[in-house]
Amino acid sequence: MRVLWTSPHCRPDWLERLGEESQGGQTVVMNKLPHALTRIDPEIHIDIFTRLQEDDPYADPRVKFLDDDPRIRLIRLRCGPADRYLPKELLYGAPIAQFIGEILSFSAQEGLRYDILHGHYADGWEVSTTAKARWSHHPPTLLTTHSLGRRKREDGLQRGEGSPSQLDGRYNFSVRIASEERSLVMADGILPLSTAEAEVLFDHYQAVGPGDPRVRVIANGIDPADFPPPPPGTAQRVRRNLGVQDDEFLLMIPSRVDPRKGQENMLRALIVARSRLAQHNLRLLLLAWPSPETEYARRLQHIIAEHDLEDWVITHPPVAHDEMPQFFAAADGVVLPSQEYFSIVMLEAMLLECPLIASIHGGSRDVIEDRANGYLVDHNDIDQLVNATWDMLSVDKEARQRMGLQARQTILENYTWDRIAHQLLRVYREGV
Repeated sequence: MRVLWTSPHCRPDWLERLGEESQGGQTVVMNKLPHALTRIDPEIHIDIFTRLQEDDPYADPRVKFLDDDPRIRLIRLRCGPADRYLPKELLYGAPIAQFIGEILSFSAQEGLRYDILHGHYADGWEVSTTAKARWSHHPPTLLTTHSLGRRKREDGLQRGEGSPSQLDGRYNFSVRIASEERSLVMADGILPLSTAEAEVLFDHYQAVGPGDPRVRVIANGIDPADFPPPPPGTAQRVRRNLGVQDDEFLLMIPSRVDPRKGQENMLRALIVARSRLAQHNLRLLLLAWPSPETEYARRLQHIIAEHDLEDWVITHPPVAHDEMPQFFAAADGVVLPSQEYFSIVMLEAMLLECPLIASIHGGSRDVIEDRANGYLVDHNDIDQLVNATWDMLSVDKEARQRMGLQARQTILENYTWDRIAHQLLRVYREGV
C-alpha cells in the first residue's frame, strides 16, 4: 500500500525546533505516526510532501528517508517563493496550486500510484482533495483536522485578539474556511482528534451533518520509548539551574508562548489569588519563551512587571523535544490553560506522571477523569484555574503521586503511537 501524506507548512524533521512558529504537536504527529504505521505493517510505504524553503537547514537533499526509515520519504517541493518562510495562512491559492502541480509531476516521473491520500491541517486538505480530483483513479482521501478555522476564529474573538475584520486579515479565515468546506465535501474520511473537535465539525460545517459516518475520532499518541523517565538527580539539577528551591512548588506551562496557549489566563489566576497561592511558595515556569520576543511575549512581560510577579514567574527559551522529560521531572505540576484539540504535551506530562490541569473544552475530556488522573477546568474561567491550582498545591505529595501513576496507566493502555496506528490501519485497510 502506498500512501501520500501532506501538509505544506509542516516539517516533520524539525522535532528539535518545536515551539517555533508552526512547529507544534502536528510536527510530532507527522513524524511519529508514519513510523508506527510502517513498524506494524512493513508493506506500507508513505511519501510525505511538504513545502521547500531553501534556507531550511534540512532542505538538502529535497527527497530523503525520514529518520532513515526506508519506507517513509520526506519530499520538499515548491509551494510559493522558496527563498523565505511563508506563513501557512498565505499558502492558499497560487502557492498550493503550484505545490499540487509539483506533486503531480513528481509522481508521474517516478511512476507512482497512491492508494490513499491523507491530508493534514487545512492546507493539506486542499492539496489532497484537489490531487484526488486530478488523478484519474480518484484515490480515497482522508483528512485529519489538527485545527479548524471556524473554531479558531471563534476562540480568537472570545479572547479579544481583535475585531472580526482584524482576525480575518491576520489569519486569512475567509479563504481558509471556504477551503475547509470544499475539502470536507470531497473527503472520503474525516478524522478529528477528539470528541470535542467532532462536535465542532457537526455544529459549524455545512459539509458535515450530525452523525456523518465519514467522521471517526483518531487521537494523537506518544511513544513511551521516546520519553523515558530521566535518571536520578535530573530534577534537582534542572531546578537548581532554574533557581527553584526544594520547598517551592514548580508549576509549568510547556506550550509555545502564543495567545492560543493561555499563558495570560494563568498570570491572571496568579494575580487574583496571589495571597492564597503564596502559602505554597508557587513558581510558574513559562517554557518556550521566544527570542526575539513576540508582541504577545512583551504583553506577558508587561503584566508580570505591572503586578510584581517577577519573583513568581520564570521564562525559559524553547528546548529540544528530547530534553522535555528533564523539565517534566523538575515540575511538581503542569497546566495547559488553553483549548487544545488534542494535546501531545498532555500525553507527555501524563506519561511522566505529572499532575495536570487541562481544559474541558478540548480533547482532554476524552483522556482525563477529573480528580482521578488530572484536573479538568474551563480554561477561560479564572476562578476555576485558581481552584484547580489550589487543589493541586494543597493535596499531599502521595496523592499527587497516585494521580500521576493513574495518568501514566491511562496513556500506556490507550494512547501509544502503536495503538493509534492500529486504529488508522483499520481505516486504511477498509479502503476508507
